[in-house]
Amino acid sequence: MRTTSRLESENNFYTKFTNPRLTLVEFYMRFESELDAQRHTQGQFDNDSKHKHPECKTSFALEKHASKIYTVLVFYDFQEELEIGCFQCGLEEYKKENGLEIFTIRERCRIRKFDVSFNPANLDSKCMCKMFERLGIPCRHMVWVWKAKMIEYIPDAYVLNRWTTLATKTPIFDLEGNILEACVNFVDCKRMLNELWSEIHTCVSLAQGNEEDLTDLVKNLKGLRLNLEAKKSSKNHENNGSPSKATDIELLIGATLPTEIVVKPPKISKNKGRGVHVPGTGSHKRLKDDKEKAIEQSKKKKRLCRGCGELGYRP
Repeated sequence: MRTTSRLESENNFYTKFTNPRLTLVEFYMRFESELDAQRHTQGQFDNDSKHKHPECKTSFALEKHASKIYTVLVFYDFQEELEIGCFQCGLEEYKKENGLEIFTIRERCRIRKFDVSFNPANLDSKCMCKMFERLGIPCRHMVWVWKAKMIEYIPDAYVLNRWTTLATKTPIFDLEGNILEACVNFVDCKRMLNELWSEIHTCVSLAQGNEEDLTDLVKNLKGLRLNLEAKKSSKNHENNGSPSKATDIELLIGATLPTEIVVKPPKISKNKGRGVHVPGTGSHKRLKDDKEKAIEQSKKKKRLCRGCGELGYRP
C-alpha cells in the first residue's frame, strides 16, 4: 500500500464521525463506536467465511481448493478469473527457453496476447498482465496454464494470507519477538479441528457402502456425543459458583453494588392544580393570583394606625 493510499484510507475513516466542533470526550466516544462497528462487520465476514460455502460453477479441483482457502468475496473474484480462463482463453504459441515453458495466451474478446512463463520444477508462474502483483489474485492466464498442466491446487506461493479465512488467526508476537501462548494454543486447536473433520469425512466415505459399518459408526458417534454432553453438564454444575451476570456488569462499569442503600425514594408530591403540594412543608394551599389576594384583602377589617392615625390594612 502506498503512503497516499494509506492517508486516503485514514481520512475516509475519520471523516465519517468527526467534525471540528467535537470535544476530546466526544471524539473518543465516536472513535470507539466506529471501531465497534468495524469489529462487528469483520465478525460477520468471518462468520460467513466459516459457515457459508460458496457455490462452485465448474468441477475443476482448482475451484474447489479456492473455495476452501479464500474468503467468500475473494473467492468470487477468483471464480470469475477461473471461468474466463477456462472457457474464453486459448493457446496461441508454446515454446521452451532456459528450462522454462512459455505459453502465449489469447482471449476471445481481446486482441492483446499475454505470455506466461511456467517452471515445472517449483510451479513458479509469471504473467505479463501483472494481476497477481497488483491484486494478489491469480489471473486467468495463469489459471489456464495450471489447468493445462493438470495442477489440482493453487500453489502456496500464489495464496496470500490476507485473502484467506485464517488471515486474522496469524500468531501475535510480543516486543521481544516471541509468539504469545494464547495464539499458539489457538493455532493448535484450529489444526486439531481440521484433523477431526478430515477423520470424520474419511470414516463416512469408508463406511458409506456398507450398511453394517454405517450402523456401527452412528452408534459410536452417539456414544461419544453422550459422553461429551455428560462432561459438559458436570462442568456446568461445578461452575455454578462462578461469577454471575451481576458480577460481570460490576467488572464492566468498575463499581460494586453497595450493601447499604443511602439514596431513598423521593417524597410524594401532588401536582394537581396550579400549586405544588408537598406534605410536611406547610404548602398545602395552592398559589393565588393578585386578583384573589386583593379580594381577600378587601374583606378584612381596617385597623387604626397609631403612627399616622389613619385606617388601613395590616400588612
